[in-house]
Amino acid sequence: MRRLFIIFSFMVPLFGAPALAGNKAIFEDITKGQEAIAGLNRHEILIDGVRIHYLDNDRTAAKRTILMIHGFGDSGLGWVQFARLFRDNDFRIVIPDLPGFGLSDKNPDTDYRYDAQAGRLAVLMQALKVAHFHVAGNSMGGAVAAELAIQLPHSVRSLTLLDAAGVHYRPSELDRALLAGRNPLVMKKPEDFDAMLSFAMTQRPIMPRPILDYLSERAIKDGTLHERIFQDALFNDINFLLPKLDAIQSPTLIIWGEKDRVLHPDNAKIFNKFIKDSRVVILPNIGHIPMVEAPYESAAEVVKFIDALPIQQ
Repeated sequence: MRRLFIIFSFMVPLFGAPALAGNKAIFEDITKGQEAIAGLNRHEILIDGVRIHYLDNDRTAAKRTILMIHGFGDSGLGWVQFARLFRDNDFRIVIPDLPGFGLSDKNPDTDYRYDAQAGRLAVLMQALKVAHFHVAGNSMGGAVAAELAIQLPHSVRSLTLLDAAGVHYRPSELDRALLAGRNPLVMKKPEDFDAMLSFAMTQRPIMPRPILDYLSERAIKDGTLHERIFQDALFNDINFLLPKLDAIQSPTLIIWGEKDRVLHPDNAKIFNKFIKDSRVVILPNIGHIPMVEAPYESAAEVVKFIDALPIQQ
């Protein structure tokens, strides 16, 4: 199902010299409207001196809680359309901006490695007094989600990995680009826009121009930090999860876009092989970011998966 537009902040570039104040106001109006439709409210929390922004529908009496973790260059906004399906299924929804991204702190001295990010999310859920929860993560956020399931085996009721990082079984088009000295996920010049968006997704979202312009300015501003995070925190150990996958005890749903050019779809086979209680869903004609490209279809798979789990007291 295609959307007219979706608020999406995955590496959007700068176009000319927009009227940033006006564009920001439009962005805020549309974003808050999308969040309101999903029943989400904005919050902030300080964890180990790092300010973390997060969305929460504040349904503290809900039977189930799901934590959604975004990928590299994205923010919690990438989950908002996806989250709408959970609004009507008795879930508390928690969607953080990982430190370094979105509206959370972006200190160059912060530890942005997977285990550090997972540790902060463990503290967040403890602060929210959520003892048991489901977790879904995309790309970098998928690796953080898997690490969180390893750190908190008795708290994570289920794990959903959407085109997750942390296992590198087969090279992708991204690997070939990196070997050629080019990173299509890190912004270098404004005219890289179309190539970058097409590289990340098969079903590209459509957005109003003021939204593009505002997100472009923000992405360029964060570009130096994001390049460092990619090189130092993510790329140095692209297979870090491989020796730890058998430690994942949570029932696991592995969703992958059939046409992912960032992380090869065959990586799903390795997650499935070494995570004992796991199953795979391949989404046809979808790229690296299913919750943005096919939010309702991918969310329906997750709801169905969680609904089929045994009820735990």
